[in-house]
Amino acid sequence: MRPLKLFGLILLGFTATQSIQLDEEVKAQTKERPIARVFILAGQSNMQGHAVVDLDHPEYYNGGKGILTTVMREPENKLRMSHLLNSDGSWRVREDAFCWYRTDDELKTGGVSIGFAAYGGEPHHFGPEMQFGHVVGDAFNDPILIIKTAWGGKSLMTDFRPPSSGGEVGPFYIRMLEQLGEAMEDAPNKIPALKGHELVISGFVWQQGWNDMCDQDAINQYTDNLVNFISDIRKQVGIRDMPFVFGELGNGGPTEEGSMKKFRDAQAAVAAKGINNVSYVETTEFARLPENSPNQGHGHHWYGNAESYFLLGDALGEAMVKLLKDEADADREQKSRVLILGDSISIGYTPTVQKLLANEAVVIRPMQSANKPENCAGTDNGVANIDRWLKIDGGNWDVIHFNFGLHDLKHVNAKTGKNSNNATDPLQSNPEDYQRQLKEIVSKLKKTNAQLILCTTTPVPTGAKPLREETSPPIYNEIAKTIAQENAIEVNDLYAYSLDRLSEIQRPANVHFSAEGSQALGKEVAAAIAKALAKQNHKK
Repeated sequence: MRPLKLFGLILLGFTATQSIQLDEEVKAQTKERPIARVFILAGQSNMQGHAVVDLDHPEYYNGGKGILTTVMREPENKLRMSHLLNSDGSWRVREDAFCWYRTDDELKTGGVSIGFAAYGGEPHHFGPEMQFGHVVGDAFNDPILIIKTAWGGKSLMTDFRPPSSGGEVGPFYIRMLEQLGEAMEDAPNKIPALKGHELVISGFVWQQGWNDMCDQDAINQYTDNLVNFISDIRKQVGIRDMPFVFGELGNGGPTEEGSMKKFRDAQAAVAAKGINNVSYVETTEFARLPENSPNQGHGHHWYGNAESYFLLGDALGEAMVKLLKDEADADREQKSRVLILGDSISIGYTPTVQKLLANEAVVIRPMQSANKPENCAGTDNGVANIDRWLKIDGGNWDVIHFNFGLHDLKHVNAKTGKNSNNATDPLQSNPEDYQRQLKEIVSKLKKTNAQLILCTTTPVPTGAKPLREETSPPIYNEIAKTIAQENAIEVNDLYAYSLDRLSEIQRPANVHFSAEGSQALGKEVAAAIAKALAKQNHKK
């Protein structure tokens, strides 16, 4: 097998357990880019896609029976297929899920929609990638890239033969990897929405089998060949347990005899081996009768029936999402659990902490919604909400890093309760109230048996609004430190850390920090939490 060049391949390991290297991670962090999830769809003609969209010639396409525009009008499909169209009736093109597919004649790139099939010219066909793209696109916040590598009339025994099966490596196994490498390098140039993103391989989908089903020797070898294929492709991309989904050769529907039955048994035998992160999708129920389909003589292509291909893509997508969700849940269960409580300063540094501790801890903070962090504000708000916060995501915290103070020392209008720039207006919580309320919060935190870290309030610069005295943070921090000492709580002194470098990390006349400043604070917080986690692990 000749050497392969996998251009620009960025791989996501799902089972990494190595300890973090804080300094190296922070150095790399300034260069980090958002990720795009990559899914590889490979196989033969049923992966290429022969579903008919809108061709309805009475002789060549059975008058439009089973084409997409027809099946979408059926009552059971109106709702579940409605996302395929825009409000004006045009075909929807997704702006967050994309496809890269090199046919024998051209390169097709763009948002997931109709047209990513082997046929050239105007788009009149689609394959499993269309509904697969919608399913995974809806399941994840990250952009999606589907790299499709498929050729009709190819066997696993010969054309896609994996190295571990011995003999000559299949030429299309090699071409598949070469196209993967090309796409990983080329897609951000061809698809503007992916520019600046790291392409992260998240899973592999395999839909193939007709040619092997036609050869008894290939059927006999298929189970071993597919097991070897799964192992080899994982090794090739460097992801030990890369999620792998493969679809049953369901063409023609259920059968209890013949080569199709023997071949399906060989596929099912792969699933029975219990290989980690592998999902076998049964598809026979997706078959439709030839008389209700556009290509009545093409049983090997699901008779070109659009509903069959839609359901195939849907099932493959749901199986992939489940593998990734199950994997994420299992990964979370093995990691320590960290809760961050604090104001907008903590909102700024939490993403950095989450990245730096990603391999060893699930780091969570209160959130108003999936994309909107909750500001824990002052101690009065903390007393009112601490019980709720401690129950987030099931509670059971190993470490809690908390901070209150920056809101307490603000001036507020006594009548309206709104922030004030008038020095004669009262403080939100005067030092006596702050002490009492912080003690109440700490008493609740201690009952969790988590390792607690109290974080000091960061400095107030001249000219910051709403009004806070520059002399207030040390006063409130001394109260907080005394409470921490009385309760044997570790202190993360971000005030002292920030004070010596304010001009470098804090915004002018603003209590908030620059992006670089928030990253620097995040490093300090991550280091404090990592130290606390080490103590927890030592106790265990």
